[in-house]
Amino acid sequence: MKFFISRYSTKMEDNPLWLVVLSDIMTNLMLFFLILYVFSLQGTMESQAAFANGFDKEHAQEEKEKKALEVIQKFEEADVAKKLAEEMARAGIQDMAEVQMTEKQIKINIAAPVLFASGKAGLSPLSSEILGAVAKVISRLPNDIIVEGHTDSIPIRSGDYNTNWQLSAARADAVVELLAVKHGIPQERMVAAAYGEYRPVADNATAKGRARNRRIEIIVSRK
Repeated sequence: MKFFISRYSTKMEDNPLWLVVLSDIMTNLMLFFLILYVFSLQGTMESQAAFANGFDKEHAQEEKEKKALEVIQKFEEADVAKKLAEEMARAGIQDMAEVQMTEKQIKINIAAPVLFASGKAGLSPLSSEILGAVAKVISRLPNDIIVEGHTDSIPIRSGDYNTNWQLSAARADAVVELLAVKHGIPQERMVAAAYGEYRPVADNATAKGRARNRRIEIIVSRK
């Protein structure tokens, strides 16, 4: 009996009961915190997925609205081109003015004699009226505008300007100033460009060709 108690006591001393219980508690705690960690990760992943999904929906909605505005803009530009042609016809200058619309621009080509006296850059009351009709239509669009001055290749021998380039620059400036000051088109939307005789659309060897080359082009860029 004494021998048995002695062996039992030795075993208890080597492996105390509290250590077994503590090991069980530590194991359970580790499992508990591991479960909490897994759940926290799952919540983060779900939150990230929900955020990404919401962002995608918002981005898709923005793209739809952008495309809708682009379609509306194209219809508006087409209507402007149509109205410009009507205004040219109403002014009785359809034979000396042309409206063209391409994928990138709306171009109003007006023969210089309609707007200016020979060798001059001053706008007459009639030319102001014609440009006023143009301004009324193109002001509906927020697009940028380039006003180009062009001449034929006959050298200037008298008058206020020494070269065709100077004449074309003065005419383009006069149109830009009229559109801005009298018709309220913002100056920051407009650019005046002078090309003189260097961008002909017809043969300068003929009177008919030279007449076509003397022109003002008002170009409305298409966004």
